[in-house]
Amino acid sequence: MDINTIFDGWGTELISILIGLCLTGVGILFYKKGRVSQKQKAGKHAKQKQKVKNGDEKRVRQKQVAGDDSEQIQIG
Repeated sequence: MDINTIFDGWGTELISILIGLCLTGVGILFYKKGRVSQKQKAGKHAKQKQKVKNGDEKRVRQKQVAGDDSEQIQIG
C-alpha cells in the first residue's frame, strides 16, 4: 500500500470544509444584522416602553408581558 494514496484528496476536502464554514459564518452574520428582537416582562402596576432606534429595513419583533394595571408602549 502506497502512503500517497492513503492521504490523496484530504487537502482538497479540508479546503472545501474551511470554505463552507466561512460562507456559513457570513450567512449567519447577515441574518443577525437584519433582525431586531426585544422582550420585556414585568409584574403588576408596571410601566414598560420599548423603542427601536434604527429599525430601517430590518425585521422588528417586540414582545411585552405584564401583570394587572400595567401600562405598555411599543414604538417600532
